[in-house]
Amino acid sequence: MTKQTEGPIINDEERKSYDSITERPNVHSVGSQSTSALLNNEVDPQDESNIWSKKTIYRAWLLLCFTTGPVASMSRTYVPATIQSVARSVGKTSTGEKCGLRGNDCFVKFGTGLVHYSSYVLYLKAIYTALEGVVALLLMGIADYSNYRKWILITSVALYGCFALPFAGLTDKTYAHLRGLSALYGLLNVDNAIYQILEGSYIPLFMRAAVPAKRDNNGDDQAGHQPEQVLAEDVRRSMVLKRGSTVSVMGIFLGNCGGMTALLIGIIISYGRGTPQEDGYHNFLLAITIAGCVTVVFSMISSYYIPSTKGKPLPKGEFLQFLTFKRMYGLIKQIRKYPNAFILCIAWVIWNVSFNNFMMVWVLLFRSTLGIGNSDSEYTVYTWMSYVLASLGSLAWMFAYPRTRLTIKQWAYSFLSISFFTNFWGCLGINSNTKVGFKHRWEFWVFEVFYSASSSAMRSLNRTLYSSMLPEGEEAQYFGLEIMLGVAVGWIGDLVNATIQDRTGNDRYPFLPNLFLVLISLILYAVCDSEQEMRDVKKIREEEE
Repeated sequence: MTKQTEGPIINDEERKSYDSITERPNVHSVGSQSTSALLNNEVDPQDESNIWSKKTIYRAWLLLCFTTGPVASMSRTYVPATIQSVARSVGKTSTGEKCGLRGNDCFVKFGTGLVHYSSYVLYLKAIYTALEGVVALLLMGIADYSNYRKWILITSVALYGCFALPFAGLTDKTYAHLRGLSALYGLLNVDNAIYQILEGSYIPLFMRAAVPAKRDNNGDDQAGHQPEQVLAEDVRRSMVLKRGSTVSVMGIFLGNCGGMTALLIGIIISYGRGTPQEDGYHNFLLAITIAGCVTVVFSMISSYYIPSTKGKPLPKGEFLQFLTFKRMYGLIKQIRKYPNAFILCIAWVIWNVSFNNFMMVWVLLFRSTLGIGNSDSEYTVYTWMSYVLASLGSLAWMFAYPRTRLTIKQWAYSFLSISFFTNFWGCLGINSNTKVGFKHRWEFWVFEVFYSASSSAMRSLNRTLYSSMLPEGEEAQYFGLEIMLGVAVGWIGDLVNATIQDRTGNDRYPFLPNLFLVLISLILYAVCDSEQEMRDVKKIREEEE
C-alpha cells in the first residue's frame, strides 16, 4: 500500500502536465484501439482513464462550440434588431401616423391590443423563455441516461442553423412577415436550451480527465498501473479548477469566434451593399441566413469527431418518459446533500437573468437612442466589438486566474461589481433631466469595454466553479437545472421589463430591477462555500463506492 504523505506531492512530470491545457498527468493508454475505433464506440464518462484527456476530442468539442457561435450571435443581436425595425415600420403613433426613426411614440399590434414597439420584442422573449423552461425540464432528466447524447447535441446544433436559413426571404414590411420573424425567433430560443445543456455537460468530463486515475486500496490505479506518487487532495482540486477554467474559457472563446465570424460578414454586407435608412435591416436578414449556413456545415463536420458517451443504466422498472419528473423530485431532495451547489446555481441563474435582460435592453436602446436605420452600420461594428471584447475578457481571466493570489470567488466579486455599477449607470438615465445614463454615443462604447469583457469572464467562471461541485454521472441533470431555473425566472424578468417599458415608454426603467438582481447574486456568492462543497462531493462519492 502506498503511504500518503502530509503535504502536496507532485513531481516535475506532473507539474508539466498541470500547466498544459489539454493533457492530464499520468494518463495511461486506453488500450490498443485506434482513435477512429474509440470514436465509434460508446465512452463511459465515469471512467477517468478514457479518451477525454485526448487533444483530438477536446479540439472537436471546441469546434462544436465554434459552430454554435454564428447563429447564437445573430439571435442575440441581429434578430431582435430586425424585429424591432419591422415593428417600427408597421407600427403607428398614438395619433395614427407613421412612426419616425427616433422617439418612443410608436405602437404595434400584439394579440388583441397594442404595445410599444420595443416592448414587442421583450414580450416575445418572455414567451419563448418560458417555452425554453419546459424543454429544459424534459431534457435534464433523461440526458444522463441516454447513449445518444452526442447525436441529440449534433442534431440540435444543425437545427439551430436551419432555423436561421429562412430569414433572408422575410423582407416585407408587413404583419405577416413580422409574425414569421417572431416565430423563427421562438424556434431559435427554444433550441438554444437544448444545445446549451448538452454542450455544458461535457465540461466536467474534461475536468476529471485532468487528474491522475483513481487508486484502489493497494495503490494501483484503475488500469492496474503502479503509481509513482499520489497527489494530495488540494493539488488535485487546484488542477481540476485550472483545467475547468481553461475548458470553460476556450469553449466560450471559440463560440465568440464563431459569433465574430458571422458579425464580420454582417459588417461587410452592411458597408458593401450600402445602408439606406428604410431597408438597412435587410442586410441583417442576409447575414442571419449566411450564419445559419455556416452552423449547419460545421455541425456536420463536428459529428465525425465528437465521441458518444455511455449513459447511466436506467433504473429497473422505470420508464424514460416519466424519469424526468422523478429525477426532478430527487434533485430537490439533494439540496441537503449538496447545499452549496444549489446556492451557487441560484446565484449563477440570477446573475445570468440580469445579464440577458441587460443585453436585450441595451442593444434595443442603442438603436432607438442613435436612430433606427441610420445607425445600422454602426450597430454592426458595435456588436462585433462586443464579441471581441468578450473574448479578450475570458482569455485575460484564464491566464490571470492561476497566476494571481485572488481566489475564484474574489474574481467573481470584482466582475459582479462591474455589472452592478453598469446597471446603476443605466438607472441614472431614467430621469429626463439627467445628462448621463446611456443617452450619448460615448457611454455605449465606454461601458461596452468593461461590461462585455467582465461578463464573458464571469460566464466562464460560473461554468468552471459549478462543474467542480457536481456529482459524477449527473452533469446533464445539473446543467439542465441551471438552464431550467434560468428560463423559469428569466421569462418573469422579460415580462416585467416589457411591462414596465410598455407602460412608462421609458427604455431605461428595466435597468432598475436588473440592479437588484445583481445585488442578490452578489450576496448569494458570499454565502456559498465552494471549497466545502467540493470536499462533500468527494466524500459522498467515496462512501457510495
